[in-house]
Amino acid sequence: MSAASILAVSAADATAGVTDAEFGRLLGIPRGREMAAEIGERAGLARRWYAEHGQPFVALRRIALVSAAAGSVTLETGEVIGGAALAERLRDGEAHALVALAVSAGPEVAAEAARLWADDRPDEWYFLDRFAAAIAEQLVWQASAALCGDATAAGEGLLPHLSPGCGRWEISAQHELMALLCADQPPSPSAPPTDGEDGLNMPVLGPMTLLASGAIR
Repeated sequence: MSAASILAVSAADATAGVTDAEFGRLLGIPRGREMAAEIGERAGLARRWYAEHGQPFVALRRIALVSAAAGSVTLETGEVIGGAALAERLRDGEAHALVALAVSAGPEVAAEAARLWADDRPDEWYFLDRFAAAIAEQLVWQASAALCGDATAAGEGLLPHLSPGCGRWEISAQHELMALLCADQPPSPSAPPTDGEDGLNMPVLGPMTLLASGAIR
């Protein structure tokens, strides 16, 4: 068992890892079709802004697995993580450990996107928002590649990742995963309440705040 690790990732490296094809996919451009000149210009602006101002964040924690029942898994820490999809994946893969992973493109990009929207610049907002999504995907890929390298060296394998709220894994599992990642971390002040939230007991990990719904700000 180990505490969560905060990985250092540069905005420039994360930006360089996002291919035009992957950015285009998130913009809704069909695969194989080149970006038009105007779209390419907007995409380039988003890339350059993030490379200069972005603050990517990656946290992960590995915990040994005790058992995988029909609808949940039990970890060596004593925590039980609910989810039939997770239990099935780990059981079928004969897994003996789980890695909880959290990534964020950073609050700076969200603040800039909000500013662009408020300034009535929806096109620039959209491209920056979509590039932030591409960065999040890239961070998951980079972290998975690093974990895969470590696993190979140890004679292990890495199963494909699962995310609460996607497929058959309930989004409520976000609370259990956040608790795992926040364990042994210095306490962080809860984010101020917004949009009718009470602001109480909202876990904070780096730039991310977990809302009661299971969504992440």
